[in-house]
Amino acid sequence: MFDFYEEMKKLKKEMNRMFKEFDTLSKQFENIKFDKENFRQPLIDLKETDSELIASVEIPGVNKEDIQLKVTEDSLEIKVERKQEVKIQKENYFKAERAYRGFYRKVILPVKIIPEKTKANYKDGILEIIMQKAEEKKIKKERKIEVK
Repeated sequence: MFDFYEEMKKLKKEMNRMFKEFDTLSKQFENIKFDKENFRQPLIDLKETDSELIASVEIPGVNKEDIQLKVTEDSLEIKVERKQEVKIQKENYFKAERAYRGFYRKVILPVKIIPEKTKANYKDGILEIIMQKAEEKKIKKERKIEVK
């Protein structure tokens, strides 16, 4: 049976999560001391299984040594800084070019995870992050209280 109020509660919970993610992301960018225009947000796919949360992140053309990951029980932060410097020096000719680009994204996770059990692999431009889900305690929403 369709319960309108239960569906509205679910919608409100999801909207609160989305606004929290947006607010957290905007605050993160305020605190970051790099030029945001040189950083792109990588595409992320999240897949949830019974015991894991798996993130697939597209960050092509980077070395795995340049990838910085930070994981908390409810968020995932990915930062990649690429610095490229090309110098060509010949007789009567000198050319120097510098490029600074990267990726940055912080995601609020839909479930709690155990940060210590997180693993990451990078191959062919795809970063796969496997996070162990934390067990949620089932809390009864309703309880009868005996009046004494």
